[in-house]
Amino acid sequence: MPLKLPAPAPHWLDDVLDARTRQLALRDGGRVQEGPAPVPVLACTLGTETYGLPLAAIGQVVSFAPLTPTPGAPPAMLGLLGRAGQVFIVLDLGAALGAPSATPSGGHLLLLRHGTRRFALRVDRALAAMAAIPADSPAEAAPHRAVTGHALSPDGTLLGLIDLDRLLRPFLAAAPSTPPPSTGA
Repeated sequence: MPLKLPAPAPHWLDDVLDARTRQLALRDGGRVQEGPAPVPVLACTLGTETYGLPLAAIGQVVSFAPLTPTPGAPPAMLGLLGRAGQVFIVLDLGAALGAPSATPSGGHLLLLRHGTRRFALRVDRALAAMAAIPADSPAEAAPHRAVTGHALSPDGTLLGLIDLDRLLRPFLAAAPSTPPPSTGA
């Protein structure tokens, strides 16, 4: 005579899958990611403020170097930098944001990947590449329209997130056009 087993409950498969999901989540230290996805940024400082620029837009970070002056340029445009056969228009990030520049020279230059005109931003210090977590914006309005939001660094520092298109738009008309690199053909 065959043994009769009770039929499994119809939702037993869901229970097994839920238990497995919890086990897999615990393998990551028990943390299940909730909320907004991290944003890859390069954190940099200007005086006492910390900003985050889109990491994909940064080509290279170099120490400040002597610049060729550009007469009649806007105050935020510090000059031109020749680097690896390319000419970069150097802007002081603080002045471009409408803040006083602590030092017009020194610090770091962030060489940007931005279309046909090459720009570099002077900052007091480039800190690190990091995954910042978007944060609710503080109650006060951003000091400049290029600061489009805020994020928290892994150590909890509040970063102002900069939209490079908004930041550079006023300088595109004033910037000398740089010829495209020759192909040698």
